Amino acid sequence: MRAEIIETSPGLQELCKCEIPPHIGRVDFVKQMYRWADMTYTDGGLATFGKRMEISAINENQAGETNGYLISVFDFKDGEEQVVAELICQMDQTLIQTYDTILPPSKPGDIEGIKKMNRSGKDEFIEGEFFVISRKLPTDETVGSVLKVMIKRMMSAINAYYAFGSPFSEEF
Repeated sequence: MRAEIIETSPGLQELCKCEIPPHIGRVDFVKQMYRWADMTYTDGGLATFGKRMEISAINENQAGETNGYLISVFDFKDGEEQVVAELICQMDQTLIQTYDTILPPSKPGDIEGIKKMNRSGKDEFIEGEFFVISRKLPTDETVGSVLKVMIKRMMSAINAYYAFGSPFSEEF
């Protein structure tokens, strides 16, 4: 299942966002976070949170790369299973400039300070300054506590990725 989520879609409420440093590869970061979320929420959602969950990639390109994923949370209402909340977890579309070389001032006391540049001599940009977690509205408010715990775990996984290169590092 593929979903198409655009950052500025109406009906979304931003719950949390985390700045991802430019030196972290976006494709690897999102891929590992998707795998972590799949294992944590799809495989363990019912046992851990008391809700069945499904995860799907969003904005997937031809190479199979994605900039995020959608987590659907299910519960029983009126005798049948229904989606009660959807979390959209994705990189934003902000372009940030990257540098591969940092040079000290040419002479001591130079007011221009440190110079940042690329060896190619060209400005280079990457897409995605923040990893944003939003929810689709309306959302059943009875799952608010579940969403809060899910987001806390996701933030811990992001911190583990930043510190150790893998969101799975938190489990050691």
